[in-house]
Amino acid sequence: MYLEKLELQGFKSFAQKTVMEFPVRGQRGGSPGIAAIVGPNGSGKSNTADAVRWVLGEQSIKLLRGKRAEDVIFSGSASLARLGFAEVALYLNNEDKKADIEYEKIVIKRRVYRSGESEYHINNAKVRLSDIQLLLAQANFGGKSYSVIGQGMTDAILSASPFERKNFFDEATGVKQFQIKRESAKAKIKTTEENLSQVKSLIRELSPRLNMLEQQIEKREKRAGLTKELAKLQLEYFGSLWCETTKKLRALLDKKKDIAKNQLSLTKKLSELQNILQKLEKEQKAAHLGDYNKVQSGYYESVTQKNELAGLLAGLTRELAVLLEIEKTHPSKIDGEKLAEAARSQINLLSELAKAETLEAFHSLKPKVKKLHSELTAILNEKQPATRPTAEKITRVREKITSLKKELEQADSMVKEKQNLVDKLRNAESKATTNVFETQRKYQEVQRHLNQVVSEKNQIDVELAKVETHKQDTEEQLAREVAGALHEAIKNYHPHTPAEGSHVSWEKIAHLKQDLEMIGGIDEHVESEYAEAKKRHDFLADQLRDTESALAKTKQALAELDTTIAHQFNRAFEQIEKGFSEYFKTLFSGGSAQLVRYTQSELETLNEDIVAGLTKKEQEQLAANSKTGIDIKASPPGKKVNSISMLSGGERALVSIALICAIIRANPSPFVVLDEVDAALDEANSERFAHILAKLSQVTQFIAITHNRATMEQSSILYGVTMGENGVSKLLSVDMEKAVASIAVSKKLKVNI
Repeated sequence: MYLEKLELQGFKSFAQKTVMEFPVRGQRGGSPGIAAIVGPNGSGKSNTADAVRWVLGEQSIKLLRGKRAEDVIFSGSASLARLGFAEVALYLNNEDKKADIEYEKIVIKRRVYRSGESEYHINNAKVRLSDIQLLLAQANFGGKSYSVIGQGMTDAILSASPFERKNFFDEATGVKQFQIKRESAKAKIKTTEENLSQVKSLIRELSPRLNMLEQQIEKREKRAGLTKELAKLQLEYFGSLWCETTKKLRALLDKKKDIAKNQLSLTKKLSELQNILQKLEKEQKAAHLGDYNKVQSGYYESVTQKNELAGLLAGLTRELAVLLEIEKTHPSKIDGEKLAEAARSQINLLSELAKAETLEAFHSLKPKVKKLHSELTAILNEKQPATRPTAEKITRVREKITSLKKELEQADSMVKEKQNLVDKLRNAESKATTNVFETQRKYQEVQRHLNQVVSEKNQIDVELAKVETHKQDTEEQLAREVAGALHEAIKNYHPHTPAEGSHVSWEKIAHLKQDLEMIGGIDEHVESEYAEAKKRHDFLADQLRDTESALAKTKQALAELDTTIAHQFNRAFEQIEKGFSEYFKTLFSGGSAQLVRYTQSELETLNEDIVAGLTKKEQEQLAANSKTGIDIKASPPGKKVNSISMLSGGERALVSIALICAIIRANPSPFVVLDEVDAALDEANSERFAHILAKLSQVTQFIAITHNRATMEQSSILYGVTMGENGVSKLLSVDMEKAVASIAVSKKLKVNI
């Protein structure tokens, strides 16, 4: 693989599209050759090295000698406007398939806009930066490798710490591509472990639900069995009950029908007797002697009149006794009439006292007692006139008593007369009612029989109501307990034999129902949910196995990569160390140089203050992680130095050149861009360096940006970079081989002339 062409457009000072073509294989004995880029200071020749570094994916703007990403875009000049983008394309010949890609021609292109948008292309196909980095690592070159060695980079190798220098040697030994794969494998392991953790977490979350759904499925199956058994028991229990109730109801209806016929017959007979009885009653009324009701009413009136006269006579008799007593006790001073009135009041009061049963009742009569006492006191103290009204009143009362006695005798005679008349009417009526009584006896006998029939009918109605209620209750219970086809099956159920009854107890059905209630309701979608959860769980389990298998394979691949990296690094490091010693002696005409590799834990690289602030676990982690450092030791002829920092600037430049040449020989890159690395060399060392480049150009291609004459002499093509007043770099090229051939022809012509 080698670099065929470099195109720049809008990159820094190369505002216009500029193409730089380089020698192809086959020239100068098949070596890639050396291309030299020369020009005055500030002409922009180092921008070509920056362009190569930039297109290979360099992200450090500082390393590209800028501050912002848009600094790589032509910023304009006094006569030209600034451009909106910068683009660099690298054309590589891949006929030897050094890059793991099917194309023989590879074009790597990078473009950036002032908006900050950036694009990467491989053969005009958009790719990621990581894709380009992996491709370049497989071909042993890249933006951060020794493919582009800029100004100051040679000294930076020596100034770097041993651990920082290790990164450069990773590029130099060709293990970078494996390290990229290793980092990718580590990232994959980390991602896989995270995915593994997530899968395990999902399985842990899903397992309880799956177990719950399995239990639900078992409950559902158990519930289905219990439901089937319950339906069987309900069919036998309710079927027998319904059949028995229906038969009993039908029997009672038939019996009620027979009783209704008997009742109808008795009712008809009773109606006939009632007609006969009505006829006899009419005859009985015709046989009456006078109006019995009128005579009886007159009798009652006479008795009432007699009783009234007897009452009046008793009252007058009591009044006469009182008046006589008064006349006898107080013949001249007391008013007898008032005293009689007071006596009546006293009688009433005594009656009320006799009726009083409670203390409150007695207390309520106290005012009346006081009033009566006052009235009696007033009567006794009252002075009456000389007249005697009491005697007159006694005479009048006696006259009334005599008159009432006569009236009472007449009333008693009237009562006896009417009593005799009533007795006669009754005797006459008893003869007429004999047939009525006989008919009434028959009527009552039929009525009694009818009542018995009605009672029996009522009893049957009660039984019928009970059976109907029981049937209705059974119907309601059926509606609550069963439905659908089972409901119809129960109503159409018939025992195998007429005498067969149900052997199923309600307690057994209740026990089954209780078992179903304890199981509870099961969602009808539980089977689909279980199937879905089981499918999900099995899928996650498969994913877990696949992930664990992939993780084991990735860890195995990581171990193999570590082995490959260690093996190739050791092999290449030995070659580099050997080459470094040889080139050092060539450049210094003697002396000694060597590369020392050592391993140190990350904990040992920290100072004691930092270590003291770490936890024990952090210290153990740092102690477990080791870092490899590479130290450079060089002693020029006649000198004994302990550190390369003690070397002069020129000596440091020769040491770094010797190291770079050793690296290129051990692990040649397809091409190497040297940006004035020989600027610090004197004439003699420049000659030595130029001869070394000539030898190394057999295995790699060099693009040297230089002011050194010796380097120009070794180049096969010479590019000159100039800058006009418009601030744009321009390119001039000279094919040194054609130029040499043309000079030889000219000399030959002159000799012939």
